[in-house]
Amino acid sequence: MWNAFPALVVAEGVAWLPPGTPYVIGTDLFDDWTYAHRVLKRPQLRVTRPGDGFSVFLFADGWYVNLEQPQQPTALGFDYEDELLDVWVPFGGESELLDEDELEEAVRRGFISPGRATEIRGKAERLLADPPLPTGWEDWEPEAGWQVPDLPPGWDVL
Repeated sequence: MWNAFPALVVAEGVAWLPPGTPYVIGTDLFDDWTYAHRVLKRPQLRVTRPGDGFSVFLFADGWYVNLEQPQQPTALGFDYEDELLDVWVPFGGESELLDEDELEEAVRRGFISPGRATEIRGKAERLLADPPLPTGWEDWEPEAGWQVPDLPPGWDVL
């Protein structure tokens, strides 16, 4: 498990992470690591449709498309395998591919095969050419009084 975050469920496949939400993330992507505890600084709305190989994070200034294997439900929420590449689409701007260096390093270290990396790059190219935007959630606002969620007990137990 690389990271864990709590969220408020807005609708099926839509999660709200308000500023101040605590989360944990690994300290090193490829070597031995521990968890760093952090606090979310800017709000995000995560939109994921069942079966899609990506999630869209909606920020105040644009969309972040996270390439991933389709999410799988668990007792505590959802698990997914991140595919390292991401697409950033600023409002009114051009799409940009992110984290190519991470994918190259994963191949170099043998975590991902060259063939699988080619598949991931192809998926990223399709999302760059035809981003899944808008999401339909761009004008959504959280209800007043919603509390910041916390990581549930047992978040770190696989």
